[in-house]
Amino acid sequence: MQVSKANDVKIYNLSAGKSVPEWLNDRQRRKLEQKNVEVRRRIQLIQDFEMPDVSTALEVTPDGRYIFATGTYKPYLKCYDLKNLSLKFERGLDAEAIKTLTLSDDWSKVVILEEERFVEFHHQRGRYFRLRIPRPGRDMDFCRESGDLYMVGSSNEIYRLNLEEGIFLQSLVTDANSINCCQFSPVHQLFLAGTSEGTVEAWDHRDRKRVSILDTLPSIKDDIESLAQVSALRWLSPLQMGVGTTSGHILMFDIRSSRPLIVKDQNNGLPIRRIELVQRENDSELVMSMDDRAVKVWNRETGKPFSAIEPQNALNDFVRYPGSGLILMACESSRMEQYYVPSLGPAPKWCAYLETITEELEETEQPAVYDDYKFVTASELDQIGLSHLVGSNVLRAYMHGYFMDIRLYNKARTLTQPFAYDKYKDRKLMEEVEKERETTVVKKKSEKNRVKVNAELAERLKDEAEATIREKKKDKRNKGMKKAEAASSILSDDRFSKLFQSEDFEVDESSEAFTRTKTLSNKKKMMKGEVREEQSEDEDDEQDQEPQMDLSELGMVAEDEEGPSHRKSEDDSDASMSSLEEKSDEESESEGEKEKEEKRKRIEAARKRQQKRNMQRAFDEVEKERRAVNKPSKFTLHQVDTGETTTKYGDGDQSDEEVSAPLDTRKEMLIKEGVEEEGREEETPFGGKSLTFTLKKKSTMEKEAAAERAEKHLKQRKEERRTLGSVRNMMTPLPANLMLNFKGEQSARGGPGVRGGRGRGRGQTRRM
Repeated sequence: MQVSKANDVKIYNLSAGKSVPEWLNDRQRRKLEQKNVEVRRRIQLIQDFEMPDVSTALEVTPDGRYIFATGTYKPYLKCYDLKNLSLKFERGLDAEAIKTLTLSDDWSKVVILEEERFVEFHHQRGRYFRLRIPRPGRDMDFCRESGDLYMVGSSNEIYRLNLEEGIFLQSLVTDANSINCCQFSPVHQLFLAGTSEGTVEAWDHRDRKRVSILDTLPSIKDDIESLAQVSALRWLSPLQMGVGTTSGHILMFDIRSSRPLIVKDQNNGLPIRRIELVQRENDSELVMSMDDRAVKVWNRETGKPFSAIEPQNALNDFVRYPGSGLILMACESSRMEQYYVPSLGPAPKWCAYLETITEELEETEQPAVYDDYKFVTASELDQIGLSHLVGSNVLRAYMHGYFMDIRLYNKARTLTQPFAYDKYKDRKLMEEVEKERETTVVKKKSEKNRVKVNAELAERLKDEAEATIREKKKDKRNKGMKKAEAASSILSDDRFSKLFQSEDFEVDESSEAFTRTKTLSNKKKMMKGEVREEQSEDEDDEQDQEPQMDLSELGMVAEDEEGPSHRKSEDDSDASMSSLEEKSDEESESEGEKEKEEKRKRIEAARKRQQKRNMQRAFDEVEKERRAVNKPSKFTLHQVDTGETTTKYGDGDQSDEEVSAPLDTRKEMLIKEGVEEEGREEETPFGGKSLTFTLKKKSTMEKEAAAERAEKHLKQRKEERRTLGSVRNMMTPLPANLMLNFKGEQSARGGPGVRGGRGRGRGQTRRM
């Protein structure tokens, strides 16, 4: 237990103390408690009073026997029985809980406002019903006179759900964009709603009308720079209420006046999350206000600070057990904080032993979690020479390393590295000396940025910076400029100064990882160079295959297409060119012929390309004109019956008889008309062609083939048939005694094969 003082008020942290690792079994825990006094003296007020990750809300039932807690992850609802100081039940939720509200005096009926617009109703057996509201909810409260549940959220409406009839009632519409908090007065049931515009609206649930609007911004406009919203509301008495804002101010109002009685600043600049009233016997009343950082207690009438509680983790919610000094907090940690302040009230009946314990405790510092254990990685185990203990009970595997006893770690480090502390002390001493020198002596710029380690890396970056400057002057749109500028900025950036000055960041060029990385980078550079060379060679080949024409050649092509008059001028130019070529042939006859031949080829290729483009252009123009002429003005739909074709709708001169006639008849008609079959081009539309088929009768050849197949099949059957003699040879003879009995029976019956009657097989002996 940790004891602290704030303004001469003692605050006992019941959740503080040495944490016991989860992997220890009961036997190991008992041994640890016997050996360690701090573990033995730690207080566990409520068993398993924690969440998997974060706790979000707390609620005490009206009878004071149960506590509801919600948290994540996964979303859970837990109920603790204070009579047994243990967990009663826990239930998983589908979404994170925002607020919990009890509808009965005990734990049997509870409603949970969740994210994703869900509202869940739970009873003794589990979840009873689940529904969704139109907008995400932020707060809710229950009117016990009418049985209506009021819910507010990110809209200007106040949703009302009647729990007796199970239906939604008409919503109350406010003047604000959204509503952050709400509360009913337990005395006169006046409903308050805190809005995002910094106003408080009061509604009467009996006639569903707004009573008044209270603006809180004029009272704090001098202390804030932007708009403040109302984040918390609390009825302190039937005529007084407390209002908390997002700017960290708490305003005390009398409902009969628009001016605040007291304006209290939390001095943290964080939104107020909750306000509670502390009533003490024979003493002044106090107010508790909570933001994300601390819970502050101050006098209700004067605003004078009384005490403050600042836990290590951020706060989400808190609750004070009624009529006592016990405070439970939901915070951004798995463990829910528990504090006991005797000045706020006595200890509850279910933990009355706290008063006896707190009188004997002295102030102790709160130790760190797992203070007797040291977390080490696999590389650190190798350094201290304890890697052979992996798999034993000495090391406990956890994440990417192991937990081990701190005493064993210190002994092993002392044996393996006896001079580690001396080296560490010398290095720290040298750093302090360097700092003093920097303050006393003004260094030059070159001396300040002097490279001590990784000289090759600094030189390469420097060369890249110089290359960047040169390339920037030549081409401003170079693709590699940004990368080069980023590399050069490392030298001038103070964040990377230790990379070239501290020995801890020195690159070991003899290591295997460095050589492997260097070879891979060199291979990539070589591959990039080969690809660039291949691309340049391909471009040169394309230029050789398609040489560009000179302006003179293009002019010649254009003149050749204009007409015969231009051809004459072209011939004259060819004659002049030939005369020049004859003169040059006298000097180099072979070279001149090659150049002349290449020039003629270029001219011929250019002429062909130009003619092809002209023909394509003319064809496109003609096709465009034809489409413009033949463009249909409208579309007509026709109904085609069975046996009809669509040809008559395309060509109006053909009748149905001509179209449906067989092919031979059509051919005769075409011959009569004098149209040859070879030179005729048909423009038959889709679906206009037909084929005629005639089924022939079954010929005698097919009958003969069938008879031949049957005869062949019968022949095969006869060949495969076996005689009875072969079967008898395979049979074994009967024993002598059985054979005599068998013959006697046959003679008594008249012999084998002797039968009465007429016909074949009767009165005769059938020979097998």
